[in-house]
Amino acid sequence: MGGYHTKKRLGQHFLTSDAVIARVVETIAPQPGETVVEIGPGQGVLTAALASRDIQVTAIEFDRDLIPALEHRFGDSENVTIINLDFLKWRPSFDRFVLVGNLPYNLTTPVMEWCVTWHGSISRAVFMVQRELAERLAAAPDSRAWSPISIFTQLCFQVELAFDVPPTAFEPPPAVVSSVISLQPTTGTRVDDMPALQRVVRSGFAQRRKLMTNNLTKELHMAADGARDALANCGLGIDVRAEQVTIEQFLKLTAYLRARKIV
Repeated sequence: MGGYHTKKRLGQHFLTSDAVIARVVETIAPQPGETVVEIGPGQGVLTAALASRDIQVTAIEFDRDLIPALEHRFGDSENVTIINLDFLKWRPSFDRFVLVGNLPYNLTTPVMEWCVTWHGSISRAVFMVQRELAERLAAAPDSRAWSPISIFTQLCFQVELAFDVPPTAFEPPPAVVSSVISLQPTTGTRVDDMPALQRVVRSGFAQRRKLMTNNLTKELHMAADGARDALANCGLGIDVRAEQVTIEQFLKLTAYLRARKIV
């Protein structure tokens, strides 16, 4: 895309490796008749690889300076639609779709939160993210990578690490290794009050090095005895930290606190 300069403020690193592009498409495994929504097509290299399949592609690009070249490249492609929009403001107009994209670091968490909101419409998702974030998304309890985004994502999706991508696969090369992850929807854990769960989880992780008792006391304005009783009700000791707490225990803790109108 001659004359275009990547924008650091948008976290732009364009994928240029044909081998990686082919492997990403293999991971996506688009099926005939499917609709694939691409977040941030950039220069359109993945878009082009997807457009060669018998699928519909909706590519949503925030950077308006990229739109003319994308429209020129795909103007004659009946199965490609280019939209100039902040993806986080996009609302699906079809029932089911596959979601893909190379996500900048600062957009990964908001996009995952969007996915949780719209998980009922997502057939599966394949993202390229920084490896550190990929490890957090796929983390298990009782590990340093276990975090609120791990919990919220795994409420709705099974996360698998597909493969790593070196900086040399991009232009300009990022300073970190990236990973391709695959998200497969699960039957889903029923959440009666997602805002309440989010508040409890984020309160528990407010200061990772502190005990859950201390975090709940400060963040939810609870008495220390009340926080200890709430944890005990979930089978958790007074010395537990948030990174040791499972999704099921956070759900139970939230239900306990909701019943007492604390959240």
